[in-house]
Amino acid sequence: MGTANGIPSPAPRDDNYAVNLEQARVFARGLAEHIETCSTAIESAQSKAFRARADRAESRARAFEAEASTLRTELYEMYRHIDAMTARFPELRHDPAVRG
Repeated sequence: MGTANGIPSPAPRDDNYAVNLEQARVFARGLAEHIETCSTAIESAQSKAFRARADRAESRARAFEAEASTLRTELYEMYRHIDAMTARFPELRHDPAVRG
């Protein structure tokens, strides 16, 4: 891929581009759904950690914070995958299920 004005040019299209795009769309939608699930789980773990701290249960609070941290790492990885797919398939940028 070359660059024009510092902006990467899209990957060249091959004979299977349409099929690959549809596969990417399915995968990206699945990732978007998993992002929602993961985000909810992070909020839940943070809430549990807050309640545990209020109850002076430090070890439980640390466990919930560690869970939230692990989930956050997973969340960032999912966003990285979506960003890579939208770079390869710019059509995904306009898919509301992906960028909802």
